[in-house]
Amino acid sequence: MKRIIAIVFAILVLGLIIIFKPAGKTSPKGIGGAAKAPIAVTFAIVRDTVFTRSIIVTGNLAPHDMVRIAPEIAGRINSISFTEGSRVAQGQVIAKLDDSELQAQLSKLKALLALAETNAKREQSLLLGGATSQELFERAENTVTTILADIAVVKAAISKTSIRAPFSGTIGMKQLSKGSYVSPGSVITELVNTKPIRIEASIPERHGTHLKKGMTIQFRQAGDPTMHEAIIHAVNPLIDNATRTIGIIALNKNLHDEFKAGSFAEIILPLSNPEPTILIPNEAVVPDIRGQRVFVLRNGKAIPQPIITGVRTDASLEILKGISIGDTLIISGASLVKPNAPVKAKPHRN
Repeated sequence: MKRIIAIVFAILVLGLIIIFKPAGKTSPKGIGGAAKAPIAVTFAIVRDTVFTRSIIVTGNLAPHDMVRIAPEIAGRINSISFTEGSRVAQGQVIAKLDDSELQAQLSKLKALLALAETNAKREQSLLLGGATSQELFERAENTVTTILADIAVVKAAISKTSIRAPFSGTIGMKQLSKGSYVSPGSVITELVNTKPIRIEASIPERHGTHLKKGMTIQFRQAGDPTMHEAIIHAVNPLIDNATRTIGIIALNKNLHDEFKAGSFAEIILPLSNPEPTILIPNEAVVPDIRGQRVFVLRNGKAIPQPIITGVRTDASLEILKGISIGDTLIISGASLVKPNAPVKAKPHRN
């Protein structure tokens, strides 16, 4: 019995020792109980950068000139004299309507004119001899004048049977063929001039004070990262009441036909002259419930730093307040570290 009591007493003492054992400092444990390794990050020294504040808006590319080629009179198409997608010069004949009926009218009028002129000369001779009246002579002259006016009308109609390019440009797709009967306004094809190309965009009203005719903007076509320049040609003096935007038109010479009308364009409009500022990679910024923050590296630890930001670009973010030139900024891995946690850092490479 004494032996059983001794065993129970020993078990109670051992339990008390375990319960009241002083707690020591422990290290974070990873898989298998091993200490958790510091997060691997990259860093870069914060430097100032010359930066031009700008905004990015979406616009579109449009031809400088565009017209639907259509006849002014009715008739049947005798010939089509263009190749689709080719260049044509101003005044070049694009299509020809049948003018046989008009030519017949012209021949008839010319015959009547000859007869009227002969009659007018005879009346003039008779008037000089006193064998006719002034009224008959004037009537003969008026007949000549009327026929000349009719001839001018027919010649104008004949000229309209030759449908010409109103300006130099690129011809579009054929919509009617030889033998088609057309009425005034029937579209045969389209003609566009894309030299220069127009860049059209709507700029938010609050940036209207920055818009000046002659200023340079940058743009790129959808799907093409190459940046190009254009000059603002016109600024709409009115603000659109529905969208609160101001329309602009910029021009690029498009010497090599690299831009196609109808494409979307991303337009970068400068809002200031180049000035020094701090730009950091977007990946270094971590969202926070109070805004945004970054981590700076101090004594091997990630120190959180709230920031106030400015303009964002595709790859960078302007910092107005929160970090200074010379700070060591954590770039990659910033979203994984904890405040004041030790990190394993190496220089960042772009």
